[in-house]
Amino acid sequence: MNYIAEILAFEQWLESHYLPISSQLLWYKLMYLSNKSGWSEWVVVDNLRLMAAVQMSREATFIKARDELIKAGLVEYRKGKKGSPNSYRMKSIIEINTFKNVVQKEVQSEVKKGNTFKSEVKSVVESEVKSEVYPVVKSVVESVDIYKQKQKHKQNNIPPISPVAHFEDFWKAYPNQKRRALAEQAYCNLVLSGIITEEELVASARNYAKHIEETGDKMYLPNNFLEKYIFEDFLSGTNQEEAESVDVAEPEEELIGEDEEWWKYGPNSLEG
Repeated sequence: MNYIAEILAFEQWLESHYLPISSQLLWYKLMYLSNKSGWSEWVVVDNLRLMAAVQMSREATFIKARDELIKAGLVEYRKGKKGSPNSYRMKSIIEINTFKNVVQKEVQSEVKKGNTFKSEVKSVVESEVKSEVYPVVKSVVESVDIYKQKQKHKQNNIPPISPVAHFEDFWKAYPNQKRRALAEQAYCNLVLSGIITEEELVASARNYAKHIEETGDKMYLPNNFLEKYIFEDFLSGTNQEEAESVDVAEPEEELIGEDEEWWKYGPNSLEG
């Protein structure tokens, strides 16, 4: 080892590493003893001598300082046997730094090679994806667009169903507003069948409401009024007296429970 060069390397090492003052002083004393021995591989020295050299009175303090040097990789320690002091071998900081620099350069070189390889692989993969996958994806997207356009065109060519627009007018005009769902179904069936127009049904509801107001008769349920074609007797222009003389079944009474079922399916039922 070169004594001066190692000291300079140690000071440079301290600029980027932490080491307690007691451990630094112990390193200097061990380096001095190693140089004095003619750079023997192992320097044999007992604890008391080293404690006196660094002016430490407690062995625990000395051992802690020595352990910091060992932990930092600056000194190797070999415990002595009974009657034989401990041994120390100094690690060349110049060699440590040189090895570290070489390793660092190798690592950087490998990383650079790795990045280059990664870039090349990425380029090849992207090229393959564009040449193989992109045409397939483009074809699928175009097929989907064509299908959507056909479906849209098909939907646009479907003729609209004639709307039933005036049921609300019928419902508001009819005097007995019960069983709306059944009434609406019967109303739609009549209109869509083409048997009668909505205007005529609304007019019949208004005429029937006027008839009930004048006579006070019991009222038909709206679905029976439509399904049994009773509305025909109250169309616009129908002679009311003639309509009253028509022999039709009597309207249903407002019954509930078992009486309602009996009335609905008994001999006076208008739904039979």
